[in-house]
Amino acid sequence: MNKILMFDTEHGSHTLGGEAEIQEMFNCPVLKPSTFEAFGNTISGIFEQKEVVVDKTITKDLTIKEVQIQTVPRNGSDINTVIIDSFSELAKKYQRSLVNKDGVMQMQSWGKLKNKLDKTLEFITRIPGVLIVTCHSKVEMLEDGRTRIKPYIDGSTKEDISKWFDFVFYTYTKKNGNSQDYMWRTKHSEIYEHAKDRTDLLPSDMKQDFQLVIGAAKEKGFSNVRILIVGSPGTGKTKSLSTLINKGEENGN
Repeated sequence: MNKILMFDTEHGSHTLGGEAEIQEMFNCPVLKPSTFEAFGNTISGIFEQKEVVVDKTITKDLTIKEVQIQTVPRNGSDINTVIIDSFSELAKKYQRSLVNKDGVMQMQSWGKLKNKLDKTLEFITRIPGVLIVTCHSKVEMLEDGRTRIKPYIDGSTKEDISKWFDFVFYTYTKKNGNSQDYMWRTKHSEIYEHAKDRTDLLPSDMKQDFQLVIGAAKEKGFSNVRILIVGSPGTGKTKSLSTLINKGEENGN
């Protein structure tokens, strides 16, 4: 049975239902950290980083020992999926602690923001199992009139955040008769410059369904699955999280 821990940083989880309903669905309560420090204290209370020595066979006659830093559960925690919805707001919470009395970021504070966010991303992307991080999107206009869409994170983290993830999808909606389909764009393009699918198994445009993504990762033998979802409000960033639960689990099977 899946045990899914959701950090709701901007009170968007109501899209999935009330807190009791989500707890029943995810087998875990929704957590709503009010500050970046509160998030850090909670996540580090559930997981910790450890040095692990791993044997690596180079040839049949040569094996070396490699020291790896891993994020591991504390006290036998059986959480297998972590959601952060959204990283845009989580980053903003830390940024608010860096402004001066006039509400302005000093030059040195931008470097501090980047360093803190990188350390956070390094920690969470080492969590075993499935990690899903959402970000708001921002349209950037280039000097030549072209546009591209980036994760909405102030500072330089938005330029390289995709390196931490195996999948980066952009959300959009497509009209389907009197309703609309919630879609993901999964392939890199001039506009969607961060989009990627490291399995190369998924279509360039697909209906939002995390079961298909996790299945593709398993087919390729990924030990962990790290997904970044980027999009504007109302395009399924949070709504799609319900696809983590298949019908059998919902029915208790």
